Amino acid sequence: METTDSNKAKQGVAGLYLVKDCSSDGRSGQSSIDIVAIHGINGHCIKSWEDAKTGTYWLRDLLPGKLPHARIMTFQYDSKKDRPIVFLAHSLGGIITKSMLTKVREDSQLGTVGILNNTKGIIFFGTPHRGSKSANWAAVVSKTTSTTLLGQDSQLLKLLELHSPDLLKISQDFRGLASEYAITSFYEQNAHRMARTLIVDKMSAIVGLVHEDVLMLGGDHSSMCKFAKGDPRFDTVWWYIQKAAEGPPAARREGRRILRLRARAEEKERAEEKAKRQAPPTPKS
Repeated sequence: METTDSNKAKQGVAGLYLVKDCSSDGRSGQSSIDIVAIHGINGHCIKSWEDAKTGTYWLRDLLPGKLPHARIMTFQYDSKKDRPIVFLAHSLGGIITKSMLTKVREDSQLGTVGILNNTKGIIFFGTPHRGSKSANWAAVVSKTTSTTLLGQDSQLLKLLELHSPDLLKISQDFRGLASEYAITSFYEQNAHRMARTLIVDKMSAIVGLVHEDVLMLGGDHSSMCKFAKGDPRFDTVWWYIQKAAEGPPAARREGRRILRLRARAEEKERAEEKAKRQAPPTPKS
């Protein structure tokens, strides 16, 4: 960790902190992996993983010796606050988000039920809910991955194939809880430069829910979620993020109903207080 980040982590400042990065030293000859540690209720990103007697912080002191190809991170959050969560998920990230929320729903022992309860919305950017042609994915992967690593991505490419059974199961499992979230799905407007076609077309990029907001976003599959200052696409995206934080339509309607009832109660209370102040004093007997 950087000294500044280390101090912030010790102070419990919310954020994702790097513990150790051995992923690029090439010593192990193994594929690099990312490990993210998330503490539980009233926990701490360092102390929750630290032995009280010896002070051994095993994420830093022990794990790198066994997994020298890993980049290890720890996440700090305030588990006592109920703050709305909105996930922004691009491409495969949307599949991971759906799978994660489903697994948390199925297993309340994971210690992350707060994430499930506080999640209000998901913004999907070009997520292949129904997959895409393998050739399209190969073009994207080859742009950022050396040919020696393409073979290691074959299983991932198989998962993302058009009408993949695994994708279908993830989508079916997610539909059971999708109504609890505000859903916005952006689909790409432009063909990918290397694939010469859309990587994820509109039909695959939408979940297919009644309450889902579906919009086309300028850019190809890679650039659709990258904005510069003054980019008009950003204005559209941030507005839907703000909307998603209020939850699905039913929750928004309920929230507005509660606000109206509260306003009426406050107005009635003020009127009663005003009436009391204006009432003539009771004559003494």
